[in-house]
Amino acid sequence: MTAGLLLVALAAAYALRLGGWAVGLRRVFREADARSPRFEWPTVTVVVPARNEENTIGACVDSVLAQDYPAGRLELIVVDDDSQDATADVVRSRMARRLVEAGVDETDPDEIEGDGPLRLVRIPENRRRERAHKKAAIEKAVAFARGELVLTTDADCIVPPGWARAMAGAFDGPETAFVSGPVAYALGDRPSLFVRLQAMDFFGLMACGAGGIGLGQPNLANGASVAYRRETFAALGGFSGVDHVTSGDDELLMQKVAYQTPLDVRFCAAPGATVLTEPVRTLHAFVHQRRRWASKGALYPARLQRMLLGIGAFFIALVLAVLALPFAPSLWPYVIAALALKAFGDLAVLVPAARRFGQTRLLWAYPAHLVLHAPYSLAVAALGLLGASSGFEWKGRRVDR
Repeated sequence: MTAGLLLVALAAAYALRLGGWAVGLRRVFREADARSPRFEWPTVTVVVPARNEENTIGACVDSVLAQDYPAGRLELIVVDDDSQDATADVVRSRMARRLVEAGVDETDPDEIEGDGPLRLVRIPENRRRERAHKKAAIEKAVAFARGELVLTTDADCIVPPGWARAMAGAFDGPETAFVSGPVAYALGDRPSLFVRLQAMDFFGLMACGAGGIGLGQPNLANGASVAYRRETFAALGGFSGVDHVTSGDDELLMQKVAYQTPLDVRFCAAPGATVLTEPVRTLHAFVHQRRRWASKGALYPARLQRMLLGIGAFFIALVLAVLALPFAPSLWPYVIAALALKAFGDLAVLVPAARRFGQTRLLWAYPAHLVLHAPYSLAVAALGLLGASSGFEWKGRRVDR
């Protein structure tokens, strides 16, 4: 049957694509294991944009300030993005202790507070923007940064003690300008199936992104763990060219480095560098999150858009074939073959990544993920296109794409 053969052909192309990322992932692991230790560590500025994060920002700040990094070579700038809660006060309480310990006074409270290892920037002007609030916050922080490298994470994240050292160590030469790092969801003791499936999808995207970097074709990154040279950020004009889109402070910047400069992108594959972030807990929040993520796809380079269209074509064919099974039972062998090829490609990436980054418990959710991945991804893509025209909710704001 022609339709069945087309489905299997698309599934084979998908499996080859994932198999390529699996090869790239293993290359990333080998490069990380062979990387020589540094003897001189660059100065680092960690930037954390925060809006209405009074419940999480304290733990995030504490984890950054507890980094195993040479004394005096790491600073943290928290950007209070016009918060309506006590986010700034939580940061000030920690900053006050640090300033007393350092024996310095505050400087210019209208722009930036503090002059020690922890500083606070306020950006109330963001209330006048309709989109790209986080990008504006990061750009303002980078303007005050003193580090050679800028590392970013999110206010609801916990970074492990070796994170800064591992990310800085991945800059293995002056040609390396951008480093993407591993991120995973904090599952807790008894995560629901909803959370497990989120975590599986999230982790899979991270692993595929690492594989793409390993192949020299960077595609995906996550702002919870990225790093770049401050001079490269300035040379590229920060987020100029992509600052009309709310999302994309991570992979759109990475793609600018990869496809608009001769500089290199790396992935930090140190097992102890995985940043933990919180999954969303409601379907409503999940839909708005994924709409925001999907809405930036229109700005991907043409080669990446073609790749996504190929994957989308396979998912559409698979969903249509499943829906047609009651009327065309002869499609069963083709559907089973397509699912087998998909599982082969998925697991070629997921299994080594889960072992490397201590996420093997996620694999128990894979059977449900296999069944739901295609329809869920198509729904997210459709919602992303809708978000491009109608906007979405983010951090208590209604924002344009």
